[in-house]
Order: sequence, then C-alpha cells, then structure tokens
Amino acid sequence: MSGEATYIGQLSPDQKWRWDGAAWIPAPPPAPKWANLKLRVQPTWAVVAGAVFVGLVADQALRVGTFGLGASMAVVSMAVVVALVGGLKRAEAWLLAVAAAAFGAWLTDRASPWLLWPDLAAAFALLGLTSSIAVRGSMLDIGAAEAAARIANAALHLLAGAQFLVRPILSSKSRLGAFAPVARGLLIAIPIAAVLAGLLASADPVFASFFNLNLDFNQFALDAFYVVAGSLITAGLVRLALAEPIDRVSGPAWRLGTTEALVVLVALVILFGAFAIAQALSASATGAEALRTAGVTYADYARSGFFQLLWVAGITLAVLILFSRITGFGGRRSRAAFLVLAEVAIALTLLIVLVASSRLSLYENAYGFTMLRLYSHIFAGWVALVFLLLAADLAGLWRARRWFVGTAIITALGLLMAMNFADPEAIVVRLNVDRAVSTHKIDAQYLGGLSNDATPAILAARSAIDAALWQELQTAACGGPRSYAPGPAAFNQADAEAAGARHRSCNLPAVPSLK
Repeated sequence: MSGEATYIGQLSPDQKWRWDGAAWIPAPPPAPKWANLKLRVQPTWAVVAGAVFVGLVADQALRVGTFGLGASMAVVSMAVVVALVGGLKRAEAWLLAVAAAAFGAWLTDRASPWLLWPDLAAAFALLGLTSSIAVRGSMLDIGAAEAAARIANAALHLLAGAQFLVRPILSSKSRLGAFAPVARGLLIAIPIAAVLAGLLASADPVFASFFNLNLDFNQFALDAFYVVAGSLITAGLVRLALAEPIDRVSGPAWRLGTTEALVVLVALVILFGAFAIAQALSASATGAEALRTAGVTYADYARSGFFQLLWVAGITLAVLILFSRITGFGGRRSRAAFLVLAEVAIALTLLIVLVASSRLSLYENAYGFTMLRLYSHIFAGWVALVFLLLAADLAGLWRARRWFVGTAIITALGLLMAMNFADPEAIVVRLNVDRAVSTHKIDAQYLGGLSNDATPAILAARSAIDAALWQELQTAACGGPRSYAPGPAAFNQADAEAAGARHRSCNLPAVPSLK
C-alpha cells in the first residue's frame, strides 16, 4: 500500500488498509450489515405502555391453555402496537401488519392443529417482516442473502428487547427522584404496619378475615412470566421497526466457474431423464414384471417414495437457486447454456413432483384420505408453483427486482389463508364420505379423532351414507360436549359450532341413502 494518510485510522479507498500513523496495516473486516443494532428513534413511554398491554393480553391467552379469542386478541394487539408505536413509514409494512392480524383472527375461528400452528407461525413471521421493512425494503426486492440477513438482524433485536424496554424508565431518573421521600416513607411504614396488623388480627377474627386473600403464588409467577414474555417479544419487534434499516444485501462475492456449474446441471438432467424413462417403463409390461421380480405389490409401489421424491425436488430447488446466484458466467453463451440446462432440470423435476402426487392419489383411492395425505398434495402443488416461479426468474422476468423469494413467500401465505377458508379437515371428511358411497368403507375412528373443525361435516354426512356407516360416524363424532360455555379468552368458534352440531344431530337415527 502506497501513499500518505491525513489522519490516524484513515481507511484506504478499498477499505482493506488502515493508517496507524507510521504505516498501512490490514484493516479488520467491517461488521456484517445484519449485526447493526443502531436506532433511528429512541424508545419512549409509549413503547413501555404498548409492550406491557400486549403482555397482559398474552397472559390471558396463555393461561387458558388453548387457542381462542384470547390468542387472536394477543396477535391483533401486537400488530396494532407494532404499527402505531413502531412508526411504520411504508404502505407495504402496514399491509403486512394487517395480514398478521388476519392470520391471528383465524386462531378463534379454527380448531385444527394443522391450521392453528401454521397460522400462529405466519402471524409472527409477518410481524417480523413488518418491522424489518418499516422504513426501507420490500418483499418483492429481497434476495436469499438479504432474507437471511434480515432474519439474523430480527433475532438480535428480539434479544435486545429487554434493554430497549427499560431505557425509558432509566432515562426518567430525574423525574422519579421526586418520589424518593415517598419510597423511603413506605419502607419505614410497611414493617411497622405489618407488626400492628398482626397484633390486631390476632385480637379480632373479623379484622383477620380481611387478610385471607387466598393467593396462588404459582399461578402468580406463571402470569408474571407470560406478561414479561409477551412484553419482551413486543418490545423486540418495536425495536426492530425503530432501528436503522438494513441496506441492500448482495450474495457472496465468490463465484463458481461456469464449467463446474454446467457439469452439475448435466448430471441432474441425466439423472432425472433416467427417472422419467423408469416411469414410462413402470406403466408397461416390463415395469410390472420388474415389480414382481422385486417382490413389490402395486399398492406398495403406489405409496412408496412419495416423501423421497419431494426431498429430491426440495434439494434440486436449493441447488438451482444456489448455483444461479454464485455462478460466474464468462459470456452470453455460457449463460445461455446454464439457462437451458436449468430449465430442463426444472421441467424434469416437475415430472417428479407429478409422479409423487400420482402415486399418493393411487394410495388414497385404495385406503382413503388423511390430513397428512391432503397436506402432502398441497405441499407438492406449492413446490411445483415455486419451480415455475424459479423458471420465470431464471428466464429474466422482471430482472430489475429480486422478486423470487418474496413471491414464493406470498404464495405460501396465500395458500395458507385459502386453506383457512376451505377448512381442510372438512374436505378430508367429505372426500372419505364420497369414497364410502362406492366402497361402503370408512375409517370412522380416524375421522372421529380429528378436531372440531371436522365435526359438523361428519354429522352432515347422515343422509349420504348407509345406516351402518352412519352409526360408526355418529359414535365417533358424538363423544364430545353438546353445550359450550367457555370463558371469553378461551372462546373458539369451531368448538361452539361442533357443540351445536352434536346437540342437533347426535340423537337422530340414520336416513337411508338415496344413492
């Protein structure tokens, strides 16, 4: 390094050297952008009030031990506090806060764990994204590297929530000084009053009854924990919203050679091409003979390999995304070769996803429908959609924006919202009832083990199936309560509708099927 510096500590133009007064020495690497915890706005008492309010609401939700109105109110109140106290500057951030509240509302309307936990996760993820892009950024312009950086940055802000929450209190020491004489007086008065109260209580049983508070200290400690936890999470989200925004984060500077990337893609294309040939043979007499030789029945073949095939699709998706970002193309021809091979790999992967879903459909036709099988179909369809989005991204659609990651997230959230409206457990019930009309078989024990989301659909099948099958379903579905009167925080619409359906239908005889 040559040249003179004007002051000690000056960095060279390439940021790699620092002047120590006598010579240029290697400069330490700059801190990563996700480690920046600086604030653009200092916390106020509004932060403390909002966080404590959410903590109190969260306590009411958590102490009932079930999803219901309390859980929805906790999520909605957190979204409101983040939006108002966090000072959101962008319309997109406001829309994300509203979406988080919408997913929180489903915690009152649904009872299926297949929906409740994803809804809760979606609500918190949206709140984190709301705070992360409060003043800068967009879901439709976040690459994979920036998404990882924002997640790490959000985690650090959540961990710093306690320090953020107490800062307004510590900054008010001068105003709190006026209360010091009162505090000293209380410290003197409390032990004196305690001794006198004990003597008076021993002298008069009526006065002693005033002190029978029946406090449950274990419940008090648990409530305190719930309030603190809810307050700290809210404080962390508000801190993230009030922090200096993250600058645009690009991928790694290191680049893989074009030849290496093309070799990997050629290997994938050859491998998936061979799998496509195997699927064509499996439908022929040669394939049937191969299955018999291997000792595999057609039913076993239909259900085997579904999750392995989805793993193949997932790994391929990760490989294509990674290599499209880290490959250094030497020219237009190398980029075109990569694009062609990547698009062919995507097309063959879509074939694998189709094969996986077809196998699962064959198994469902033979053995019926379950929530896992339904969700497997849905997930396979979403994976196929993500591959189509990746194909469009690689082809150069909307090249000025890094839209792929955000769009994939939006499709997942949209799919989850649609599933809440559709009620997947009711869909499983109806599919099994339709199948029972032709097969005269139904797994009543499995359907009866579903949540209250399924109960109205089960009891509505009375006129659609045979009397014997209805009797099985009625026994399975009518074991729950037929009245519903929970506390406000525990109220759940699905539980209320299920109780009403049992009250109306559980004593009715079967109706002969008209089919």
